[in-house]
Amino acid sequence: MNINTLAWLSLFILIIFQVGCKRNKLQKSIAEIPKNDVEQNDSLKIEEVINFEVVESDFNYLKLKSKVDLESDAISQSFPANVHIQKDSIIWISVSVGIEAARCLITQDSIKCLDRINRTYYSISIAELSKQFNFNFDFKLLQSLLIGNLPLERTERDFIEPNSLYSSLFQRANNIIVENQIDNVTHKLTTILAEDSKGKSKLGISYADFITLLNGQLIPHSIFTKIDVLKGEEIKTTTLEFKHTKFEFLDQSLRFPFSIPKSYTKGEIVF
Repeated sequence: MNINTLAWLSLFILIIFQVGCKRNKLQKSIAEIPKNDVEQNDSLKIEEVINFEVVESDFNYLKLKSKVDLESDAISQSFPANVHIQKDSIIWISVSVGIEAARCLITQDSIKCLDRINRTYYSISIAELSKQFNFNFDFKLLQSLLIGNLPLERTERDFIEPNSLYSSLFQRANNIIVENQIDNVTHKLTTILAEDSKGKSKLGISYADFITLLNGQLIPHSIFTKIDVLKGEEIKTTTLEFKHTKFEFLDQSLRFPFSIPKSYTKGEIVF
């Protein structure tokens, strides 16, 4: 895929499960994830996981205004984005640089993006994305990453490790190990660290600058993702940061306009 104004959309969607990192703000490096603990559990630990408190955001419709910063070997760009979410159903993203440059529609079964500058569109099913990365990609996972909820459902294989400032909830999805760091005071997710079993791809996400909305919900103002991908003997780094500047939790429906003009050509997604 050519790097263009659609890049941050495609990068965010396509690399979120194959890559990873560490940031100075992160409290542990990914290399320190104790894999043996993730493999073991007993009845006491299972009960502990089930009762472990994590405060998550709840809504019917959510409207976000965000500033997005993307840095990679190929591109360095900042731009505003509007995000509309219908819980567990639709994510709509529009990027403008003077004019609308890109639009993306994510549903339960597919991801579609328009590159308005180059009059190109991209489309992939959730099933194909999952197959390509050997990971059970679903809508709820991407929705959670945008708002700071747990990225995976809890299972009996999960494991909790308490620390002084935060507690770590360890999870596994296929060949990916995930550490969720939960603040011991607010009980909010502050960090996600992940790596594949081969150590070639890693992911780190930091949620920061939490604000309390009028409805009492605690929301991260800043979501920072840094990505290191091992290609051959070289590490490729990409960083992506959302700074949410406006939150609106709504009960009434939002608009999710999306159609592919007949004059647009289909672009190729290269994994």
